Amino acid sequence: MNGLTRRAALGAATALASTRGAVAQAWPNKPIRILVPFPAGGIVDIVTRALADPMQADLGQTVVVEPKPGGNSTLATAMIPQAAADGYNCVMATISHVVVPHLQSVPYDALADFQPVALATLATSVATVNPSLPVKTLKELVDYARANPGKLNYLNPGNGTSLHLSTELLKNQYKLDVTPVPYRGVPPGVPDLLEGRLQVGWLPGPLAIQHVQNGKLRALAVLADKRLATLPDVPTFAEAGFADAQVVSWYVIAVRAGTPAPIVERLHASALKALHDPATRDRLTKAGCEVPPALSPAEVLAMWKADYARYGKLVKEAGIKAET
Repeated sequence: MNGLTRRAALGAATALASTRGAVAQAWPNKPIRILVPFPAGGIVDIVTRALADPMQADLGQTVVVEPKPGGNSTLATAMIPQAAADGYNCVMATISHVVVPHLQSVPYDALADFQPVALATLATSVATVNPSLPVKTLKELVDYARANPGKLNYLNPGNGTSLHLSTELLKNQYKLDVTPVPYRGVPPGVPDLLEGRLQVGWLPGPLAIQHVQNGKLRALAVLADKRLATLPDVPTFAEAGFADAQVVSWYVIAVRAGTPAPIVERLHASALKALHDPATRDRLTKAGCEVPPALSPAEVLAMWKADYARYGKLVKEAGIKAET
């Protein structure tokens, strides 16, 4: 490279750095919106609000949390590719983001049209059974199901949800004949599980803990990286020998693909700062979530791609269809 070319390259690099710095300093200058693809008051809404408050203080602009349920989570999600790529419109994506496109037609590309910003949290859940079932471990449940094909049923809170996929993955991996019983969410099915009309149910952490501690349900294993402090004697799926049969539900802040890198980096830093706040962690823990190790936006995208392929394969093999 001659002197002239070197100076030109240096000048271009300096100009790019200056532009990136200017973008970062100017942003944000108006309110930021985080869309929630599920109803207000639900776990995704709770997680989003837990992060929105400290992010608002850090960014110096109002952060509006806007639940927009509908279309099996696609109503809110579809709004992001239609918005400007300026970071002012975000979505709290869940595992449905990479599952629903395998269940139904969606007006976007789940990978190409979105830019992950930050992995916010992981939701813990617990494999439970009615105490009348003569099993005390996950292995015993698998053995019992194999010995009694077609005699067990489980709570299905919605096709393609993480709790549904978790049970279907165990069925698929170990060739079990267990019948899903559909409900509109978890709460409507819990009375049947407690009363023994259902034998098996994968439940959100806080709900499971409540019923396990009062003796109404028996916990077999936890879908989490580590044991729950409130259920210290219950092993994780990995500890129980079923690391290959767990679906971990994640929540990721995402924006439209093409959003300038400085804006993505600013949002990423703000989210991580919020996740390190003790008050935020406490709110997330009470909601049955755990804060995972920090991942870069590129690492989150790699996670998305892996889960898109993994759960697409499961949906096809298990014959899972969209709910009508």
